[in-house]
Amino acid sequence: MPPVLVQGALHFMLKYVDDDSAEILKYDLTSNSLSLIDAPVQYSPIASAPILMAMKDGSLGFALVDKLTLYIWSRLMDSNRVASWTQCRITNLSSLLPIQNPEEISLILVGSVEGSDTVFVTTDLGIYEINVKSQRWKKIWKRENFRSLIPCMSFYNPQERVTPTPCDAAH
Repeated sequence: MPPVLVQGALHFMLKYVDDDSAEILKYDLTSNSLSLIDAPVQYSPIASAPILMAMKDGSLGFALVDKLTLYIWSRLMDSNRVASWTQCRITNLSSLLPIQNPEEISLILVGSVEGSDTVFVTTDLGIYEINVKSQRWKKIWKRENFRSLIPCMSFYNPQERVTPTPCDAAH
């Protein structure tokens, strides 16, 4: 998975194969320092690999799908500058996506849109964009396996307006 930029730091997911545990490597761009952050939960072999997200409120997010349920945590700082994980959303995807045989399908998180409530999951049927807040989904790709998806957002930056300065008139 690609790193996530949150509050002036790059965050990388570290997954350990031996014990299915996960940690987050934080690289602070201003102080050039590294630190490790514990994941809010350790994922099981049944659950899909977790992803990191840049949340709408500017915090670091952690998302995990276990069977057909999406769990999202947010890492918030309290008034004493102590950070902790808070589970902020649980979404049942079986009632959201067009799944006919829930026992036979596996969902895998493959990405998110920075600063939004949108995640991408891949299934045997294709890749779906899911807005977890509005509970809306859209199929965006046919049947293909992806390990990660990086959405490309377009934006418009208007040209700078230049105000002409009056020329000095020759007398």
